[in-house]
This record gives sequence, C-alpha cells and structure tokens, in this order.
Amino acid sequence: MLQPLSLSLSLVAFDLSAVPPAADATPRGTYVEARSASVFAGGCHYGGESVTSGGEALLVWRFESGSHAGIDLAGLDVALALVGERNLVEGGPRRSQLYFAPASLPEQRAAATALLQRELGATLGTQLAPRVVDLELSFAGDTWSARAPELFAFSGELLPDRACCKMPLAVWYTPFARLEQPIVGRTDEFRFTDERLATSWSRPGENAAFLGRFAYATR
Repeated sequence: MLQPLSLSLSLVAFDLSAVPPAADATPRGTYVEARSASVFAGGCHYGGESVTSGGEALLVWRFESGSHAGIDLAGLDVALALVGERNLVEGGPRRSQLYFAPASLPEQRAAATALLQRELGATLGTQLAPRVVDLELSFAGDTWSARAPELFAFSGELLPDRACCKMPLAVWYTPFARLEQPIVGRTDEFRFTDERLATSWSRPGENAAFLGRFAYATR
C-alpha cells in the first residue's frame, strides 16, 4: 500500500538590510548666488538700491549627486549670469548665460541646461548658448569661491553671527533657486564682465549673497 507522500516546506528568511537601496536620482548639492544689491540691509538702504541696483546676479551650483533624464550630474559645476534692464525682482526683460567647466560632458551640459530651464523658467529670459570656460568652484565650511579667468571672481563667507536668521524682516530677497534654509553671506569679491552680455560690475564687501543646499525633484 502506498504511503501518502509528505512534503516538508521550509521558509527562507531574507535579510532585507542586505539588499542595497535603490539609488536616489534626486539632483542635490550646494548653491550660492549674489546680486548687485544687498539682500540683507536696513530698510532705507534697500529702498535706495531697489530702484538703482539689483539688475545683475551670478548663480552657482555644485551637483554632488543625482541625475536628470538618465544623465549622471554628480561632480558637475555650473554658473549662470543674469542681466536685466532693472532690478531682477521686478521681472522684465533679461538675458542669461550658462557656464560649464571643461571636465563636463556634452550630455551633462544638455541635461543640466534642461533641468535649470525647468526649475527657473521665465527667470532665465533670453538664453545665450552655454559656454565652456575654466570654471573653478570650491566650498569650504562657511566660505565659497567661484572663478573663471577674464570673466568673474566671486568669493565670500556666511555672516558669522547668522544675523539674517535673527532679523528675517531685513532679508529683502529670496534666492532664485529653491534652497533648504538659505543663509546670507558677505562677498569678499564680486566682479564680472562678459562681452556677450555687454555688461560688467564690481561690488565687493556687501551682504549680497545666499548660500544653501538644493534638491530638485525628479519628474
């Protein structure tokens, strides 16, 4: 007589902690910008500058991780100059110029350009063709430096007492890029000239900068 067949099933326990997490494609990094007007000042100072200055800005990104349109952006440095006919906070016509370091790849430049167009939209105004220049960028603690020979020198440090956090009503602008807890910085150098944009300026020693972290949602 045949005996019933007995099957013994054993469950295999999986250690989920041993499974590597999916890579986070969110573009993240450090950002600094400065305008040709103080972003943190007394009301009278702001009022005087708002109608005579603030028509120019320099924006700088260091992508530390993430990707866009399937292109890895980690390690990419980007600078952007904005030049308007009046204070940029008022809108109106303006031109923009993107700058990339020589180490950047064509596909990275295209992906970053598309991402920043998506994020900044009409802020960019009329966009000139991106340029590859000898861009050097560094962040160290509270300080930053961004340089491109014959074009710009931009360096400074965060306010040591973080006065902007204690007196938020004296912060008159918001960064062009969406940042996590932006902090105002003071420029040691802030000079720029580019014949393509037909403009130049030099405004050192002002509370004209924002420094912070960015993270752009993937779509």
